[in-house]
Amino acid sequence: MPNFLAIGTYDGVHLGHRKIVLSAVREALRRGMKSRVVYFPFPPKFFFSGETSNCLITLPEERERLLTALRPDSVEAFPFDRQLSLMDADQFFARMVMGRFQAGGLCVGPDFAVGRGREGHVDFLRGACRGARIAFKAVPFATRRGHKISSSLIRALLRAGDVEEANLCLGWRYSISGPVVRGAGIGRQLGFRTANVGVHEAKILPPGIFAAAFRVDGEVLPAVMNVGRRPTVKSLGGRMLAEAHILDFSRMIYGRKVEVAFLKRLRGERRFASRDALVARIRQDIAEARRYFEKTR
Repeated sequence: MPNFLAIGTYDGVHLGHRKIVLSAVREALRRGMKSRVVYFPFPPKFFFSGETSNCLITLPEERERLLTALRPDSVEAFPFDRQLSLMDADQFFARMVMGRFQAGGLCVGPDFAVGRGREGHVDFLRGACRGARIAFKAVPFATRRGHKISSSLIRALLRAGDVEEANLCLGWRYSISGPVVRGAGIGRQLGFRTANVGVHEAKILPPGIFAAAFRVDGEVLPAVMNVGRRPTVKSLGGRMLAEAHILDFSRMIYGRKVEVAFLKRLRGERRFASRDALVARIRQDIAEARRYFEKTR
């Protein structure tokens, strides 16, 4: 059975990506085909730039889960490599779209392109599909405040710490995950126990202090999340850290796999004149987070 194919990077599986995938699912059902989603685990733009850290909205396993939740018949990771980068648009269409992926239809966004130098834009793909006698659908951009929603926009929002706007563009709450690892013990010394999350280096870490939802062992708990370099205490070489103070929680969870969803930015990270000033500000952050959770309960 032929496939109605949706292919792209889909980093973030944001509202625009969802329009494309859901359109492919509907077209497949209407035409009696299978819906097939193929994604590049690492974006081609980073393959060419060599960027490997603080660059992904979704790790491949997160992306697969989000895409699968949209209920296409199949989801497949397709690594972008040097061989693919050297293919021209005609080769990519013949070998991949028609050959490997057995497309009976193709669904893409308006800025999608294939082939060396991105030469195979939407007009090329429309013509190639017409020549191959398969269906073609270009799905309009999803927009917010008059601007198109894109992975590049969301990366910029996250790197600026604007998680609330990023969440609205994503259609889900941005999160990080990983094991709870041992840190320098500074939080405990200051009187606020924290869980340090070992996050994959490719994952974007939004800087700042946030109200967050902390998931461990199937339980979701309110937390204050700090992402930054600890300029006041200068621990662990000043590298970027993600640590959560879970409200009213005292269990030992070292080594557990956890997930933290970012809900609201409370403030940016800054250096304080003393540890006492830092402790006073942390108390204010916790009080503000409690008010937020009470309001949004």
